[in-house]
Amino acid sequence: YHREKEINIVCRELLGRITELQEEVSRRKNHIAQLDHQIHTLNENISSLTKELELKGKEVLKIRSEANQQIRVHEQELTKRHERELTELSVAHSRETQNMLSDFNKAQEVLKDKISALQILLEGTEEKFRNRESRHEDLQLIAELKDMVSERESLVKKLVDDKKFYQLELVNRETNFNKVFNASPNVGVINPLIKQKRKNEKSAASRFSSSPNHRALEAAGLGPGRLEPLPNSPLHHLELNSNKPLPPPTPPTEPKKFMR
Repeated sequence: YHREKEINIVCRELLGRITELQEEVSRRKNHIAQLDHQIHTLNENISSLTKELELKGKEVLKIRSEANQQIRVHEQELTKRHERELTELSVAHSRETQNMLSDFNKAQEVLKDKISALQILLEGTEEKFRNRESRHEDLQLIAELKDMVSERESLVKKLVDDKKFYQLELVNRETNFNKVFNASPNVGVINPLIKQKRKNEKSAASRFSSSPNHRALEAAGLGPGRLEPLPNSPLHHLELNSNKPLPPPTPPTEPKKFMR
């Protein structure tokens, strides 16, 4: 009896445990069903999001292609506008260059006209200057210069005449000196015991006849004895006269200074 009672208690416990386990299983099934439902919902959401992503990607690609197309169109428009502006600038530059060249040519023509007019004026002024009347100051200056030139010429002529006179006088003095003292005197002690008067006279006569000064005077036609004196010049004797020296040369007169 006790054993049956124990078996009944055990069976009741087992039945209770089985019931709990069945309830746990049903709960788990419900939870699994809920999880499956959530998974299904999530899969649906994922598929919808994937579709949306695909649509968004297509839209992005479309927008990108449209943007690239617009950028290319804008670039083409900018290129055309830049080329058009460059063409306009080149045309304007050519026009300005032509205008500047025309202005330069006009200015050059004007300058040529001015230069020709000034050249004509200069030629007329030079002609007037060449044909101008002499001023009193210029005439006075020319007269003073002529006087100075004449004074200088007379002074030079006087100096040349004095030079010729002194040259001839020097030749005359040298000839007279050679006649008196011998052309090449012997320097030394005189021996009064030896008489060589005749020999000395013969040698002096030969030296006098062969002297180059005497030959030059004979070739000049001035005579063998003495020089012909210059007009209005003092005469000299054959013997050397030391008491009457040559007159001093007259100093040259200072030329007149003119005041301009």
